[in-house]
Amino acid sequence: MLFANDCVGEQAYLTADMMREGEVLLLENLRFYKEEEKGDEAFAEKLSKLGDVYVNDAFGTAHRAHASTAVIAKFFPSEKECSAC
Repeated sequence: MLFANDCVGEQAYLTADMMREGEVLLLENLRFYKEEEKGDEAFAEKLSKLGDVYVNDAFGTAHRAHASTAVIAKFFPSEKECSAC
């Protein structure tokens, strides 16, 4: 398992780029950023660059209009468009 001391930014992106198949990257808590709760679109786009597929498995927080739950999905292809799905 790899760990990045941030959830966005150069260190997170470099660590993600180093990953090999089967590895997992744990990112620092994104709640440290005020942009998360504000549903900031630019922040959501930064987060989206760390993944290939988005799955919202956050039932308890899915109702919140936060960057990582409501906004980030717009930066991933829909189910019908996803060739990896």
